[in-house]
Amino acid sequence: MKVAIIGKGLAGILTAMAWKAHVPSSEIEIYYDPDAPIEPVGSGSWPNLLDLITQFEERSPESWSSIGPMLYNNWRDAKWDQTVKTGISYSGWGGKDWFHDFGINRVAMHFDPKMFCDDMSQYFKCIPKKVGYNIDADYIYDCGGSPFSGRECSSESWDRYTLLQNPLNRVLLAETDPYTRVYCTTDNVATKDGWCFVIPLQSRTSMGYLFNSDITTDEEALENFHEQFGEAKVTGWRSFHNYCAKNPVMDGRIFMNGNKYFFIEPLEATSITGYMVWIERTLRYIMQGASIQEMVADNQRDICENANFLLYHYAHGSKYDTPFWDYAKSLWKPTDTWNNILKDAKQGNWKHRVQGTAYNYSYFSFLSVIATYCNMETQQDFKSLLRNNW
Repeated sequence: MKVAIIGKGLAGILTAMAWKAHVPSSEIEIYYDPDAPIEPVGSGSWPNLLDLITQFEERSPESWSSIGPMLYNNWRDAKWDQTVKTGISYSGWGGKDWFHDFGINRVAMHFDPKMFCDDMSQYFKCIPKKVGYNIDADYIYDCGGSPFSGRECSSESWDRYTLLQNPLNRVLLAETDPYTRVYCTTDNVATKDGWCFVIPLQSRTSMGYLFNSDITTDEEALENFHEQFGEAKVTGWRSFHNYCAKNPVMDGRIFMNGNKYFFIEPLEATSITGYMVWIERTLRYIMQGASIQEMVADNQRDICENANFLLYHYAHGSKYDTPFWDYAKSLWKPTDTWNNILKDAKQGNWKHRVQGTAYNYSYFSFLSVIATYCNMETQQDFKSLLRNNW
C-alpha cells in the first residue's frame, strides 16, 4: 500500500511514523515545500507521543540497522533538545496555582519540533517538491500547514473552515537560558494580557506570550512581557486563528491533518494528540472498514469539545482584573457532555466510571476533567475527593 504525505512538519512525520508502526509493509513518500521551514519553537506533548516513538522503533524495519536500533535516544542526548515533561503547572489561574500531572508512572516530552522532524525524516523517502493531490498513491495525507498563512490564504479558505471560539489570536515568541528543576513541567503563567507558555529544553527555555490583538497592542504586549519575565530574547511574532476544516476527507482517500485540518491554542498541548487520534481513526477506516461518516463525526466532536474545554480554563479568571480576562471569562458555555460528567462525579463510585463506561471530554479522561474542575472551580483538594469517591 502506497501512502503520500504532503508536508514534513510534525503532523506529516507523525503520520508517517504511525503508518510504519501499524502497517510496516506500507510504502511512504513525504513531499514538502523546501521554502516552508518548520518553526523551531519548543513544543510540549502527552505521554502517547513517547508510546508512538516506541511503537515505531519496535515495528518499523527502517528504524533498525545491523547494529541495533538507529532511533535509540535517551534523555541526556540532545537529538531533539528534549527534556522530561511531568505535567503542566498553572500559575495565576483561577483561585490558586495547581498542577495537571500525568501520574507517577507516566511522562511526556518537551522537544524542538524542527530537530525532531529533521531527525525522523531520515527514515522516510522525502521529496522536496510542491505537489497537489494528483499523486501516485493509494492514500494521501495533506499536512501542508495552515490555510490562513501567507499566499495560501484566500476567501475560499474561510468557506472551507469553521472558526473555533477562543480569546487569543497573537503570540510573542521568545527564549531565554535553560533551567533545571527537581521535576520538569510546562509552565502556563497567567498574564495581564492572556498567558505565557514556558517550555524547558536542554539548550534554552522557549516562551510564548499569548494575547488578543483586538485588546492589546504589540507595544503593550512587549512592555508587559518584559515587565513580568525580564529581558528574554524576542524571536518573532505570529498571528493565528483557531479553526477546524468542515470536511477533512475528500474522495474517501485524501485526509487533512495537522494545521491543514485544525489549529487550537497550545494551553493543554493537545495538538499532537489530536493529530495522532485522527491518524488512528483513518487507519481503522482504511484497514478495518470502519464507517467514514462516524469517524469524521467523532473527530469533529473531539476537536470542538477540546476547544470548549480550553475555554473552561478561562472561566474563573486569573489574579488579573483586566479587559482580556473579562472577555475570556465570558466565552465558556457548558455542554451536555460536560454536565453529564459533573453529574456522574457527584454520584461517586469513580472507580466504576473509570474502569467501566464513563464520559470523556474530547481527549481528556473522566478523572482529568474532574481534577481540572476541582482545581478551577471548587478549590477542593482533588486527592481527598478521589479517595472519598473511589
